[in-house]
Amino acid sequence: MQVAVDLSTCNLQPNKEKKAVKKQFRVVSILMTLALAAALIAGCAPSATPTPEVITVEKTVEVPVEKTVQVEVIKEVVVTPTPKPLAEGAKIILRVGTGDSGEGLNPHQEIIAAFEKANPDILVQLEAVAGSDYYTRLLTQIAAGDAPDIIQIGDDAVPMFVSKGGFLPLDDFITGAYPLDTSIYLPGMLKPGMYKGQQYFLPKDFSPLAVYFNKKIFDQFGVAYPTGDWTWDEFLKTAQELTKDTNGDGNTDIWGVQLSANWTSGFEYWVASAGGRLISEDGTTYIGYMDSPETISAVQFYADMYNKYKVAPPPADFNLWAGGNPEFETGKAAMRLFGRWPQTGLRNNPNVDLGVVEVPAGVKKANVLFWGGFGIYSGSKNPEAAWRFLKFYTGAEGSEIWKMHAIPPVAAAAESAGMTSDPIEGAWIRGLDYLVDRAYVSTDYWGETADPALNKALQTVLIDPNADVAAVMKTAAEEAQAALDEKLP
Repeated sequence: MQVAVDLSTCNLQPNKEKKAVKKQFRVVSILMTLALAAALIAGCAPSATPTPEVITVEKTVEVPVEKTVQVEVIKEVVVTPTPKPLAEGAKIILRVGTGDSGEGLNPHQEIIAAFEKANPDILVQLEAVAGSDYYTRLLTQIAAGDAPDIIQIGDDAVPMFVSKGGFLPLDDFITGAYPLDTSIYLPGMLKPGMYKGQQYFLPKDFSPLAVYFNKKIFDQFGVAYPTGDWTWDEFLKTAQELTKDTNGDGNTDIWGVQLSANWTSGFEYWVASAGGRLISEDGTTYIGYMDSPETISAVQFYADMYNKYKVAPPPADFNLWAGGNPEFETGKAAMRLFGRWPQTGLRNNPNVDLGVVEVPAGVKKANVLFWGGFGIYSGSKNPEAAWRFLKFYTGAEGSEIWKMHAIPPVAAAAESAGMTSDPIEGAWIRGLDYLVDRAYVSTDYWGETADPALNKALQTVLIDPNADVAAVMKTAAEEAQAALDEKLP
């Protein structure tokens, strides 16, 4: 800390003399210097300023006899005492960072209110930053040492933030003075928050994939509703039965299924269900995985639904998430394979009589998870208080509130809300029973290496009906491998 002395506030001007004599001198005695500094600080500084422990001062003083005394501080180093502990009765203030916005802030605020009521020694401040700026702001705050105490992170950002030292491991907290029974969670809830064998985040919300279907369209054309034990072949057959030119003009009016274009994360389900994976388990190799027979078969089946069987509408815009298509919500597509995020709107949509069923099985039954969680900032000055809030939010107490807004991560809360047996919510919960790891789990560099190559490959095979899928995936694997090799030591 530096102390700046403004002499303009001090009455140090002498009486005016008839003749002015200027003298400039350097104070060479450290005792005189300290005496002068002490006198000046005592006369100008607030009385509450703590006494510095160490002051090293070198000053040049110019004293005009005529009008003023000027002091120029050349060098001043001040070390202040250790801050005092909180006064008795003062509250610990915790900051919580989230990328949620709008109505998505309601469960946060409700859980914070409940926590503060049960923990009157802690005050929680919610800091919301919506949109793509959220992670950028967090990285800036972490670099500056001024991040929130508790921070919300999405699953595929876990490696980036943890590898930069931004979060505390939670293992010691979980078994410490305020223990957490981790067996309370639904299947698959903890693994996305782990990094290199340690738990860094606990679950906030989640979504596997499922198939939405519009009962209106199924009923209109007399097609049976799908069941959770269906296969890719049955999925395709159903889509074909529901792809209709209703007015005979040669154009499709009702599509069998709305797919997700070049959404790479969602496409990982198709690869897993075909029995493949996109990267080696040790995270070093794409060649032989991105271009494996299993991956090629998944890409071929996916592309054929667009180009050969024509049961899916062409992507509206490859630059928009999941292709940006509106057909299912406008009542022009019978099915949509996607996550839980639009479900609330779809349940209130007059164009849709909503049903939800588990994703179909290819070679195997598989699903992938999309997940958000909270962790404790490594620079938090109150890690124990932060843990108390994190445990409350992501544990049984928070889930009792969260279940009123979405599926809670705690199994007992979901069960008590009747979600496990609900015809819609039950499909999402059952989807947790056959999860496979997404590719980011195996490498910190997925987003920088393979994701762009896979995105490009999907666009290629969807645009060009004659594309050689095997050749396209071979090129994608080679491009991803070259990028990865530059990253690995």
